[in-house]
Formats: sequence, C-alpha cells, structure tokens
Amino acid sequence: MEIPIIEKDSELKFPQFIVLKASAGSGKTHMLTKRFVQFILSEKISRNKLRNILAITFSNNASKEMKGRILDWLKLLHFGDPEMTEQMIEAVSIDREKLAERAGHMVKHILRNYADFEVRTIDSFMTSIFKTSAIDFGFNTEFDILMNNDALMEYSFDLFLRSVREGTTKAKLLLNIISAIQEGKQGQEAYMWDPSSVLLEEVKGIYGKLSATMFSMPLSRTRRLSGTTTVSR
Repeated sequence: MEIPIIEKDSELKFPQFIVLKASAGSGKTHMLTKRFVQFILSEKISRNKLRNILAITFSNNASKEMKGRILDWLKLLHFGDPEMTEQMIEAVSIDREKLAERAGHMVKHILRNYADFEVRTIDSFMTSIFKTSAIDFGFNTEFDILMNNDALMEYSFDLFLRSVREGTTKAKLLLNIISAIQEGKQGQEAYMWDPSSVLLEEVKGIYGKLSATMFSMPLSRTRRLSGTTTVSR
C-alpha cells in the first residue's frame, strides 16, 4: 500500500480520523512523524503548542524512535535539507526561510520543555490518566503498577481454590483442568500431593497462549494500599 500524501495545513478540518493499514516498512511511522512536525510548525492549525499534541505508540523503543525522528526532521529543516524542506513545504503554508527559522526555534523549545514532548506508550499514558484521577476513582494516589500477569493470576487462582467445594461448578471446572493437564502429560510422572503450584503454572501457560492467539493481552495492575493488596483489570 502506498502511504498517501498528507493534506496542506490550510485544508485540514477537525475533528479528523485517518486509519492507515499497511505492512511493516511501508512508511506509517514516516507519515506520523511528518504529521507531528506539520502540526507544531504550522501557523494555520489552532492550539498547536507542543504540550497540546499527543502521539501514542505501542512500545518504549517506538516512542524513542519517533521522538528521534521528529527532532531529526526539525534539524534537517533548520539547515535547509532539500528533500525534507520540499516535503514540508507541501504540508505547511509558510515560505522556506520562515520554515527553517521555526524548525530551529522548535528544536530549542523541545529541549527546554522536554516534558511537554508527548510521544508516549499506551501504558504510560493510561497510567498518567489514572494517577491524575485516582482520587476521583476512589483509590489512593500512592500505588505501584506492575506490568505482568503473575500477581493477578496468583491472586485470582488463590481466591478460586478457596471457594472450591465438592459438588460445585468450580469443583467440576478444577477436575476438568486436572484431567486436561493429565492428558497433556501423556505418561509423565504423577503430581505431588499438593498440585496447586503446578496447576497455576499450567493455567498461566494456557492464558498466555490464548492471549497471544487473540492478539490482545489484558494489562494487569496491582496496587498495594494500606497494607492490603488490591488487584484490578
């Protein structure tokens, strides 16, 4: 798929939604970088101060890469790189001399106000939102977020085991899990007297495989408040 040319800033109308579906290496990050630079350099886009623009990525590496690309673009524009200048002239309504001047000024502005340079991961953005609104949600603002599922799985499995009673639906589910695991072992050694730790590891493995298959892994959050442990999803 060919990445489309972005509109001139004078032609942009908000709100605007664009969905790009393309394979790796086709230029999606290049276009997002160009769009970010267009927004901060334009004189036609309202409320385009650095702190008002947010770019979301999926990983810390992607965030660092995009920040680096944005700064590289601005530096090349400031020093009059022909290719970059030509591309940006098509996107912003200012002449080349002023474009170079604004690009240099923006580099200095970003370095002086780096906290306003919002190219962040989904996780860090949602964490900042939650921390800001923790009191409104009824939570203590002093909490830690752990980015793995172990704590959630251990807590949930412990609650499940405590509620298992003979003849209940949960007991039947537990027996089905044990039977499925036994079938999978196919003649390997029998379990020890207390199989809970083995069962938990097997359940974690099944959960991980299902999550990978669905391309959607829920983010686990653990908060320790006032000597107790609270887990939410």
